[in-house]
Amino acid sequence: MNKYALMAQDHWKTVAPSRYANLPNPEQHFEELGEQVLSQVDDLSQTIAGPDPAEETYLEKVGRLTMAQKQAEEIVLADLVWIKTPELSADEARDEWESTRPMDSALARWAEIVQDSPDGVTSTDEEERMAAEWAVPVIFIEELLAAESPARFLSEQADTMKRAADIRYQQSTEPQPE
Repeated sequence: MNKYALMAQDHWKTVAPSRYANLPNPEQHFEELGEQVLSQVDDLSQTIAGPDPAEETYLEKVGRLTMAQKQAEEIVLADLVWIKTPELSADEARDEWESTRPMDSALARWAEIVQDSPDGVTSTDEEERMAAEWAVPVIFIEELLAAESPARFLSEQADTMKRAADIRYQQSTEPQPE
């Protein structure tokens, strides 16, 4: 394996261990990747360096070629080797999901809007949709809508909401059928 293959292999092991583990033949993969990187770096560095200027000294040429090589490596490695989105630990993934998921207050606000509407009634389809979206039983949605204070009802049902959040998180991490 060339130096680029070893760099890539080390990077993948560190940044994306499960992706690395899923490679059917890591040695072959990284040998081929290393050769591809080497070839592209050679081609690109020649393009970046350009032709020799007429009155260039030996040291100027060495500097120009070295800089062209470094720039080409940076470009090609960023394109072919470096993984832009590292894998998250289970805790980090859950924290990220928690920071972007709809808050329980959104469900309370929906219930308040329904209660404040002129007829104060929802369709069975809407209640079923909300129950499925929030991973709670339909009866829970019905009780929420009947509660004097939906926000207080949800805070009193914190255990149920925690279990529902766990279910929604689990559903968000499951592979989706294509």
